[in-house]
Amino acid sequence: MPAIDVSAIGSAQSALARRVDQLEAARNGDRQGETAVASLKAGLQQLEQQLGAIEAQAASREAREAAEVGKVQQELTRLSTLAADFADRLAAQERRSRAEERTQSTDAALLVALLQIREAVEQARSFAAELGAFTALAHDRPDLLAATAPLAEVARDGVAGRLALAKRLAEVAGHIANATVLPPQADWESQALARLRSLVTIRRIEGAPQSEPEAAVRAAEVALGRGDLGDAVAQLDRLAGANAEAAGPWLRMARQRLGVEAALTHLQELLVIGLGHAPEAPGGAPAEAPAKPEKLP
Repeated sequence: MPAIDVSAIGSAQSALARRVDQLEAARNGDRQGETAVASLKAGLQQLEQQLGAIEAQAASREAREAAEVGKVQQELTRLSTLAADFADRLAAQERRSRAEERTQSTDAALLVALLQIREAVEQARSFAAELGAFTALAHDRPDLLAATAPLAEVARDGVAGRLALAKRLAEVAGHIANATVLPPQADWESQALARLRSLVTIRRIEGAPQSEPEAAVRAAEVALGRGDLGDAVAQLDRLAGANAEAAGPWLRMARQRLGVEAALTHLQELLVIGLGHAPEAPGGAPAEAPAKPEKLP
């Protein structure tokens, strides 16, 4: 719609009003001006109506424009809020992604350090340095640090290897099977005879063992032959008295080995689960845990 000069219409209205006043003042002297005055009044009323209509249209248009501006402002506010929310979510996702990348990188380094500890254990040597590197990487992982407790007890000296344990059991089998308790007042001849008997190992090629201790020792050796250190420990745990005492040093070493293997398996499971893979049982390292871990004598 073309722009309307309301002020110009108002000025014309004022001029007409002045002319009407002048004509009314002069109509007593000139009756012929009445017709003109009436015509001018009618024109003035028409102008007033038009001016009112124009003002109403202007007010309506201003109201519509104000409403549209309000809607635009509301939409801009909504879009600004959405943009800020998306920016916050994006920043949070980026932080989570960086944290996950750091965690995965650290877990991979921890897994490498754990494999180095396992290698040292397999070689039956000290793994204090390897364990120190692992705990340094796991400083913010209390679950991992707690799982390293059984390793810290024996890291400096290491634990006996499986082959060494099998060899040692073969060496002391006769001593364990033939161990006897000497009377408190036994003479030197009785003591010497008991020592000689403990050093002699009687092996049966066929048939059942002669005694329960001999059966337990044989079963332990068979278990070691198939790589089951936990069963070998269980077989010798059946012994009592002098036989159990004779088997004690070997059992302590075996239990230490089992404790370390169980701790390594648990740590590996924690790390592999953290990396998003299913844990795999390490080869040649049963997860049997000893009832009471003991230190080497």
